[in-house]
Parts: sequence; C-alpha cells; structure tokens
Amino acid sequence: MSTHDLTPISHPLCPFVQRSAIVLFEKNVPFERINVDLSAKPDWFLALSPTGKVPLLKVRQANGEEAIIFESMVICEYLNETQDGDSMYADDAFIRARQRSWIEFSTSMLGNAW
Repeated sequence: MSTHDLTPISHPLCPFVQRSAIVLFEKNVPFERINVDLSAKPDWFLALSPTGKVPLLKVRQANGEEAIIFESMVICEYLNETQDGDSMYADDAFIRARQRSWIEFSTSMLGNAW
C-alpha cells in the first residue's frame, strides 16, 4: 500500500485521533491529515462519517475505490495489521489481553476528559 493511500480525517485536539497518528508514526507511514472543524462539520465529512465523529481513515483500495474506516481502535488495529513494522501488540495472548484492557480503560478516561 503506498503512503498516499491512507488519509486520516481528524481534529487536532481530539485525543482519539492521536491514537491512529501514533500508530502511523510508530510504523513510519508518512501521511497527510485532513482536519475538520467539529463545531461546523462540513457536508462532505458528514457524508463519510456514520457517527459524525473523528477519526476517520480514508483508504484507497487496490481497485482504486476509496473506503472509510471509523472508530479509533478499529483504525489502529487495521493499521497494525496492514502496515510494515513491529506489531503494536505483544505476541503472548495474555499480555495482549492486558494491553487491550488498558486500551479500554484509557478509552473511558479519554472520553470523560474530552
């Protein structure tokens, strides 16, 4: 997948967006982010986002069509599975489960803060 085939759509202050940006940085995937004003969401954004929230990841498919992935952890797992570099998760199932537990914990903390 070439680097211009992934376009994160985000807001600069959203902590959930930062998750996917961190995975992109850790995997050394160059990207250009499109920021959206969440107080005045553009129609094109609302047409793409089923929840009206960021982040979104626009993915150019092998056939040239674009698809949208939404929800930060879904985006992170997709990037982890499709991009080169070390996995963001441990090989051991128990450690991986604990990592996911902390992710879930941080989701509720970030949601409360946001």
